[in-house]
Amino acid sequence: MALFEEVAGILREVVGPCGGCPPAITPNATLEGDLRFDSLDLIRVDAALTGRFGQEVGLARHVRGLPLEEITGFTVGQVVDHVAGAAR
Repeated sequence: MALFEEVAGILREVVGPCGGCPPAITPNATLEGDLRFDSLDLIRVDAALTGRFGQEVGLARHVRGLPLEEITGFTVGQVVDHVAGAAR
């Protein structure tokens, strides 16, 4: 759970306050739909994750290789799983 909280903190920094309150960052929240991430947000998250966990993470590179429907449905839980797998 500690990794989830750390990744959620990074995502929270990128998404910022929404109408004065932080968005709910849960494992099932989608980056694009729920957190309203765009490509620039993804690049900022990628940079933060790479800075924290190393070049192996390469989230933007990973997402770029996915089909469009998987990109639009990419969840916070999938980000955490990717970081856990890449950081091994």
